[in-house]
Amino acid sequence: MLHVMSSAGASILGVGYLIPLAYLLWSLRYGQRAGPNPWGATGLEWQTPSPPPTHNFDRTPIVTEGRMPTQ
Repeated sequence: MLHVMSSAGASILGVGYLIPLAYLLWSLRYGQRAGPNPWGATGLEWQTPSPPPTHNFDRTPIVTEGRMPTQ
């Protein structure tokens, strides 16, 4: 009985790995390319190009406010 339960659990675990793998392969093949800022984030890390240059900014940015309003 324990072997049957172990096999059933392993099967469920295997399906749990296969479903995200199938989604990954599908999105690699048919998915849209994400833009430079797909979430519309306002943090400094999203203000640089990708891949980032050696020095992210020409001069050090000064943060004077908290979170910027979203679009």
